[in-house]
Amino acid sequence: MTFLQDSREPGRSDWELARLAVHLRGFAAYADDPQADAARSLGEAFTADELRRADAFLEAGSQDTGRLAAIEARLGEDVTGDEAWLVQQLTTAWTRLDELRDRIDTGGSLMANTHVASAIDYIRGSRK
Repeated sequence: MTFLQDSREPGRSDWELARLAVHLRGFAAYADDPQADAARSLGEAFTADELRRADAFLEAGSQDTGRLAAIEARLGEDVTGDEAWLVQQLTTAWTRLDELRDRIDTGGSLMANTHVASAIDYIRGSRK
């Protein structure tokens, strides 16, 4: 993939870069060859470092539910104390975060979802 040598807009935040990357990848889905169109569009919009930053930002927003399930299994059902409480709190927080992200994704024009998404560093439409 060929990238820009110099940034068009230096100083953009990782959130802004990730937002643009999701938009370009989503728009490429309408092309005859989506992967090639996405690669071309991303190369025209980003430097290699900017795309790496955008992808790292998106990856950091993914919940590692498998790891949480492994921790729960290791603790067992009879465990009480701080570890069990922390796992329960994280499970509850992730469930609520998923619900909030679903509402942002389906909010349409009923709310200023870009403002809400930016408040929690979420990229609308970035979840699979």
